[in-house]
This record gives sequence, C-alpha cells and structure tokens, in this order.
Amino acid sequence: MDIVRLLVYNIFKHPKEENMKKYIILTFTLLSCIGLAIAQDGASENDSGSDGEEIANQRKAGEFTGALMFGRGNFLESGQGLPSAPGYNTANGWRVDGNAPFANTVDANDNNIGNMVGGEARYFVTDRIAVKLSGGAVLRNTPALQNVEYTLNDATSPNSTWIPQYGSVVADNTVETNVNLGAEYHFSSKAKRIFPYLGANFNHYYSRRSMYDPTIDYDDGDPSSSTLIYDVGVRTVEVVGLGMQAVAGLDYYVSEGVYVGVDIKPVTFLYAYNSKRPAPGLPLLQAETSTWSFFAQPMFKIGFYIGSL
Repeated sequence: MDIVRLLVYNIFKHPKEENMKKYIILTFTLLSCIGLAIAQDGASENDSGSDGEEIANQRKAGEFTGALMFGRGNFLESGQGLPSAPGYNTANGWRVDGNAPFANTVDANDNNIGNMVGGEARYFVTDRIAVKLSGGAVLRNTPALQNVEYTLNDATSPNSTWIPQYGSVVADNTVETNVNLGAEYHFSSKAKRIFPYLGANFNHYYSRRSMYDPTIDYDDGDPSSSTLIYDVGVRTVEVVGLGMQAVAGLDYYVSEGVYVGVDIKPVTFLYAYNSKRPAPGLPLLQAETSTWSFFAQPMFKIGFYIGSL
C-alpha cells in the first residue's frame, strides 16, 4: 500500500509545478516494477507467493472489472470555435478564423486527482491479456426561435408600444464523443496484490457544433430603414481526432475484488483536424495539428470486480 500511496502522491502533488523530469522518473519507476515482475514471472500461469499460497486476486479469463478514473478529462474540446454570423461583422467584414484543434487531453501543467473523468471496463480474454473500453458522449440541442420586433401605435410617442420586442433564440446544437479502446498484458508478481501491466490505447474523438441566429432587425417606425439579417444559414464546425498511446501501470488490490491503480502514457500521438463552414454552400476551412507527448496523462483509478461469463 505504501508503494501506491507514494506513486499517487508523486503524480498529483502540486500539478502546476510538474515538469518532464518528474514524469520520466515516474515512468521509470513503473517500468522498473514491470521489469521486475517479468523477471520473476514463472513459466506457470499459477505463480504463488513465498509462503506457497496463490497470489491474491489474480484475475482469470472471462472476468470483468470496472474502474472510476481520476485525472485529466478525455474530451477533445479544442478547435470548436464557430464562425461568427455575418450580421455581427458589418463594420470589419465577415471573417472565418483558422484556429486548429490541439491535444487538450494532454496537459503537463494541469492534472487534478480530484477530477473524476469517467469509467473504464475491462474484460480478461486470458489470465494475462485484457481488453478495455472507456468513453463518453455529450449531446445538447437548442432549437431556434424567430425574434419579434415591437409595434408602435404612434411613431412620434415613445410610450405608444403595443407589443414588446421579443428576442430571438439562437439555435445551438452540440455533439461531443470520445471512444478509447485498448489492450493490456498483466504480469504476475512475487509481491502479493500488486499486478503491473503494459498496454496500448487507440483513441477516437469527434465533436460537432452548429449554430443559427434567426434575428432580423428592422425599424417599425421608419419604413425607409434597412433590414439587417444576422445569419444566412446554419454555421458548423466539426473536430475529429485519431490517436494511439502506450500505457504502463499497476493495480494494487486493497481487498478481495477491490483495487486502486495508477497508469501513465510513456508515448502518445494524436492527429486532430477541424472543418468550419460559415454558411451553407460556402467552402470549408480546414486546419490540423499533430501532437506527440511523452510521460504524460497520468491516471488514478478505483476499481472493482464485476463478474464473469
């Protein structure tokens, strides 16, 4: 238990002051534990402790585990800025900004153990090999509603309004998803209750946001005034991210069927691009970013045994 406490303390202590050196040391520690486990891993699948008893809580083929994950969130939120409506750009012209998405899921200076970021499910195909799945989705929908201008009985009197002005409701629809599929190889260890593993994750991120402002401005008291149409159609932006990462971690069983775990990603690659359309029929503006990160995105987990097939 002291080993796990020490690792967790070093991962999440003063997140604003973390640097590459700390992550390298942490990764070296995890990989050293895994290396020792490999060296001690016998030819038999049923290794035992020094007192001849079977290692506690060694998972078996056909079993499921679940875990709550704490650390950095895993939604690709960058690059979702929509083009503005043309009606808001009458003075300086209509502009579509070319801001590219970036890997906001990896941030070396912000990783908080108090932030619960989701869940993870694992299925053990064999006693040593497990596949895992995590992810999430956020869906929001705000329908549009046309504005209503006020109506005057007498244009010369400021107090002759019969119908007040009703503001428009801007349509704002958002979809955010992330799916992370991975596989792990778990090593047995002479240290009871500690099970290191190595693995890989494949990441897919998708988000789409659309907006439409139905506002139409005109002066009811001045028929000669011009009419301002704010939007000419639905504006959209789509963000797609594809990535893969190596994983090194360990589980420590605090009791039968309950464990705490830590892992870190020694290498992560993410390719992300977005596509912006300022109005129907207009060309897309696309921007892309590739990100490599090393010894980043540590995670703390609280897990439990679910059942078996």
